[in-house]
Amino acid sequence: MSECTPGDGMSPCTCGDALSRVYDYLDRELDAASAVAIAGHLDDCPDCAEQYRLEQMVKALVHRTCCEERAPESLRVRIVARISEVRITYRREL
Repeated sequence: MSECTPGDGMSPCTCGDALSRVYDYLDRELDAASAVAIAGHLDDCPDCAEQYRLEQMVKALVHRTCCEERAPESLRVRIVARISEVRITYRREL
């Protein structure tokens, strides 16, 4: 998988790259180069930008309703894995 690293001439940030790392981008867990590449892709790709906005809204909703307690990291990993499975299945059906 591409790391969405700008400037190397070999790994442009694709839709798959951007969407697979959207949670890391939302949580500001990416290195600066990857964050810039994903931001650029979101600026250029309306479909990915729409998916990003949806993920922002979901994160904000969860934060508003569940901000009192922090879920265990193992739960977060399982949820992200399941969301990825659903997304992959959905994309295959398109």
